Amino acid sequence: MSRKLPKVIPMPARQAAGDGRKALRTQADADAVPPGSGDWSVEGVPGLFLRAGARARTYRIQRRIQGRLVVRVLGEMTLAQARREAMKVWASLKPAPVEGRMTLEQAWARYLSEKMLAAKTRRIYAENLERYLRDWKPKTLEELGNDRAGVRARYHDIVRRHGLATASSVFRTLRAVYRYMARVQPDLPPPPTVAVDIATPKARDWALSDEELQQWWSNVQKLSPLKQTIWLTLLLTGARQDSVRLLRWQDVDLERKVMRFSAAKGGRTYSVPISGRLARLLERWREQCPPDSDWVFASPVQPGQPLSVQVRDDKRGVCSPHHLRHTMRTRLAECGATPDLARIALGH
Repeated sequence: MSRKLPKVIPMPARQAAGDGRKALRTQADADAVPPGSGDWSVEGVPGLFLRAGARARTYRIQRRIQGRLVVRVLGEMTLAQARREAMKVWASLKPAPVEGRMTLEQAWARYLSEKMLAAKTRRIYAENLERYLRDWKPKTLEELGNDRAGVRARYHDIVRRHGLATASSVFRTLRAVYRYMARVQPDLPPPPTVAVDIATPKARDWALSDEELQQWWSNVQKLSPLKQTIWLTLLLTGARQDSVRLLRWQDVDLERKVMRFSAAKGGRTYSVPISGRLARLLERWREQCPPDSDWVFASPVQPGQPLSVQVRDDKRGVCSPHHLRHTMRTRLAECGATPDLARIALGH
């Protein structure tokens, strides 16, 4: 007997995010959405939208189930709560698998809905399924469990096409999902990933040498004052790009020389002392930036918004922000900082 589908809720007059606006990634992004601006998509969970009305902000999920558009209003909540609730709703809306057996797609959705994962981790796990195992989504877990040769062949195919790091990420996620579901389905075959030697990629060493740092410095001087300031802040704090990109002036105490990162990995917050040089740099920048902006690095094209999602200038010879994080970690070690102190300074 087919499962009864929920009642379809009428769609709002305005469809979601078709005007080129960026998807929301963090709670800070959601907080910055202007009142009355309509629908905004949420990154990492297909079909999840935030509707910003004049007085309230509500989340909803909309998906097509067997060709029928189904919409569920989740209500007012935080972005993290909306992500978790959306995955639970989506898992409940899916049609029952053939003969009651769970498909890989359903198992993956259930894993993402029930595990406490960071937003970025959740997005990577969802991409692993969509990009590399898409044709396996309708397969049942039993089918995969009995096809060790096929699973092993797919692993080596991903290594050849996309590299060892990608293959390891995809298959570690597959192994985690399968083992998670085996707890409630003990009759499943052993995990098919036992046929694969999932390699551990060599840790990246992206620290810049003295010569590379000098060249980086020279290239940064050619950028706009906004870009110069954000890149030097990244260098002198070793923080992740979103932590710096989403800084507010209330998080920066230039008198005490303390900076608080309210957007950090895993939802944590932490504070670090900043050097006098960085404090002077930010003082000069505050005189140039829009006076009414709460953001330290406000978007020059979207008033009231922080700088765009990705801070990149590689075409101008400027490396990624994570290279600077590696550089800070290496320089701390060279200065005699203990591992515990380095972890605190880098927000680990």
